[in-house]
Amino acid sequence: MENTQFPPQNQGNADAHLAHDSAQNSDYGAQNPNPNAPYSQEMNSPHVAGMPPMPPKKKNKWLYWFLPLVIILGLGGGLFGWYYINGSQNEETAYTTLLGNENVQDYENYLERFPNGEHAAEVRERLAQLKTMYADWTRIANSEYASDFERFKQQYPASQLVKQCELKIDSLDWVTALKLNTPEAMAEYMDKHPEGRYISEAGIAQNTLATTQVDETERSSISEVLTDFYQAFAQNDDATLCTFITPTMSQFLSKKNATKADVVSLVKSTYSEDIENCSFVLNNDYEITKKVSNEGKVTYQVSFSVDQHIQRSGEGKTFGSYTANATITNDLKISSLTMKEISRQNK
Repeated sequence: MENTQFPPQNQGNADAHLAHDSAQNSDYGAQNPNPNAPYSQEMNSPHVAGMPPMPPKKKNKWLYWFLPLVIILGLGGGLFGWYYINGSQNEETAYTTLLGNENVQDYENYLERFPNGEHAAEVRERLAQLKTMYADWTRIANSEYASDFERFKQQYPASQLVKQCELKIDSLDWVTALKLNTPEAMAEYMDKHPEGRYISEAGIAQNTLATTQVDETERSSISEVLTDFYQAFAQNDDATLCTFITPTMSQFLSKKNATKADVVSLVKSTYSEDIENCSFVLNNDYEITKKVSNEGKVTYQVSFSVDQHIQRSGEGKTFGSYTANATITNDLKISSLTMKEISRQNK
């Protein structure tokens, strides 16, 4: 087979391309003194050509401390806010417990925890008022005068101690009613204390006293009977004496179940021949209690004092002072009489 030789095609164009590439490489070598360095399209960019190389970018080192600082401040602010809000809530809770509270210790505890709290000034003022109030209460707590507790109520009308004042006043007014022991006193107690602790007892006492109260007519009659009896006693008038006593006295002087004969005998035994005159003076200090039995029978218990004056020719007692107790029946007869000497004078 014959060797076929192909004629060169476009030889002129190939040479032209080689010449152009050689020129470009020559220019690159002039710009890049290190022929082994990689080709940089940026350095051959028409925008950079002829300018000095750009310096390397600096790293933002401030970010390394700024970001942690922001985080720390954020956490600190959050904790501060939490503590502030929580502290405010705790103070409000503590303050709320003081509303209507009269426990001094609670107020002192609040001020110890929140000495500069929002309500501290108000709490201090209230604490001072409470201490003054309790000092006033201590001063009158054992008083026997209802007026002391009335004044306390007026001075501290909103205090929890007002209830104790009312109880004290109730008790003291009841004691006063018992001492007076009259229907009027019981009525006054019931009017003043319609829901008092002794309202039931007062009602019963009032009804009882209404039936057992001694009126002036009864008092006058009792005084007359006793005066006439002692006049007959002083004159040793046994006939008149017996008109004022029951057939049998439960007691006469030291004699129990004394008959009229016993009474006459005892009166005569108190006299001696040297007694020239004797008189009794009743001091009109009667304390009379009227009693009514279930059957409606009335008796009077009478306490009084009497003085005896004696004129005598010989030596002996010339004066005697006695306390006496008598029981008088509904028909004004003396059923019991005792006498106790409390002083005497001798000649």
